[in-house]
Amino acid sequence: MADITMTVTEGVKAGIVDVAVATNKVLGNAAGTDSFYMPNDGKVELLCVVGASSKAITFTAVTDKFGRTETLVVTPTASKSSMIGPFLPDVWNQANGCVKFQPAAGGLNTDIYLAVRVGNPT
Repeated sequence: MADITMTVTEGVKAGIVDVAVATNKVLGNAAGTDSFYMPNDGKVELLCVVGASSKAITFTAVTDKFGRTETLVVTPTASKSSMIGPFLPDVWNQANGCVKFQPAAGGLNTDIYLAVRVGNPT
């Protein structure tokens, strides 16, 4: 497969009622063994809706201007929803302005990922 660049969904007062039918959702196996890229302005979080089993998600950090780097590997709980983030751009954004992440072993088609911007409520 190929890298997937996600489209960010703006958070709204009414909320996101059904992630399964959200326009900008991606399935957990959509990138195969490649990576997901989530545009990030520091106000974006990753919403994960996980099926009956779960896969660890590894986020790729960058070294900031002070030489600091982070490590983040999360395993969302099976049959639950999780929000991960927000991500400090100086530590997480790749050169393309996106957070890079990859689920273990190519991900699962029962997992749904949605990038949600939470900083501009309307």
